[in-house]
Amino acid sequence: MRRILLSVLFLICASPVLAQTVRDYAGEFLELGVGARSLALGGAGAAISDDATAGYWNPAGLNQLGFPMVTAMHESRFDGTVQYNYGALAFPLDARSSAAVSILHIGVSDILDTRNALVDLNNNGQLDQNEYLDYNKVSSFGNYDWVAILSYAKDISPLAGVLAPGVSSNGYQLSWGVNAKLIYRRLDPQTTATGIGFDVAGRYKPDNAWTLAAVIQDITTTLLSYSTGTKELVSPTLKLGADYVWLITSDGNHRLMPTIDADLRFENRGQDAQLYIGPVSADLHEGLEYSFKDLFSIRTGYNDMKMWSVGAGITISKLHIDYAYLNASGQDQLGSTHRLSLSFVLTNPKWKRAQ
Repeated sequence: MRRILLSVLFLICASPVLAQTVRDYAGEFLELGVGARSLALGGAGAAISDDATAGYWNPAGLNQLGFPMVTAMHESRFDGTVQYNYGALAFPLDARSSAAVSILHIGVSDILDTRNALVDLNNNGQLDQNEYLDYNKVSSFGNYDWVAILSYAKDISPLAGVLAPGVSSNGYQLSWGVNAKLIYRRLDPQTTATGIGFDVAGRYKPDNAWTLAAVIQDITTTLLSYSTGTKELVSPTLKLGADYVWLITSDGNHRLMPTIDADLRFENRGQDAQLYIGPVSADLHEGLEYSFKDLFSIRTGYNDMKMWSVGAGITISKLHIDYAYLNASGQDQLGSTHRLSLSFVLTNPKWKRAQ
C-alpha cells in the first residue's frame, strides 16, 4: 500500500511539472533547510548562521569561522518516505575571506511505475471493463534531487581580522557573500533536469548583541531545464533575518537569543502565505535559544507551515552535536520529523584564519 501511495503521489506531482513552463513553487525542494540548530529554531538561519551551515543560509556568515569545519545532517521525512542528507566543508581563505562547499540530496525510493503495465484493449489510455494491469510489467524507480552550493564570503569591516576573525576596530562587523548553486533532478528514468542559480547576501553586526542579515536567493531567476523540453523558473526570494543575544548573567554564561527570519516572495501566493499584499507575500520563521556557556543549548521554534519544533545542542571539545524534532501539528499521516547534525572543527594551527 505504501508503494502504491508513493506512485500516486509521484504522478500527481510530476504531471504539472511536465505540462507547464513556469511554476510559483518550482524551488520548494531548495527550501528544506539544513543544520539541526536552525531547523529547531523554526528554520530561522539567515542571521544566526556562523558555521559551515552558513553556506546554505547566508554565505556572509562564513567569515565567523576561525578554523575549517565539516558538518553533516540526516533527516527522514514523512514516516521514512523521503530521505534527506546534507554535508558541507567550510574554511577560511585569509583574514578577510572564506569559502564553502555544500551538498544536498533529497530522495524517494521504491516508486511503483505502472505506466507500461496497462493492458489497454481499446487504446484509450484508461482502465476499462475487461482491462487490467499486467503486474509482470510493473517496475520501480527512485526520484531524487542533488544540489551543490559553492560559497564565497568577504569581510569588509574596517581592519577586519586584525583583532579577531570578523571583528572591526570600529566596533561593528560587515560582510557579504555569494552562492553558486548547481542542480540535478531525476523525476523518473526518462525525465531529468539541470539548473544553475545564484544568491547574494550580507551580514551586519552593529554590536555584540544584534545581528542583521539579508539574502537574495536565486537573484538571477534560477532556470531548471528538463529533458522533456520544459523550462521552469525559480523566482527570487528576499530573506531578512535578525537575532539578539541577551546576557542573562553578567559573566555571559547564561544567554537567551530570540531570532526571526522573513521570506519575502513575489509569486502571488495569496492565502497560501502567512502575510500578503497583492503579489507580494511574507512567511515568518521564529526561534528562541537558551545557551549555557558554549557547552549546551536548548531551542524551540515555529515555522511558516504552522509547525512547532524543539531541539538541543551540545559541544564536546571539537565536536558539535545538534538535534531537532518537528511536530506535524495534527497531520499524523505525515509523521513527525527527527533531524540530527554533527559538526567537527579542524583546529590544526596551520589551518587557522590568518590575523
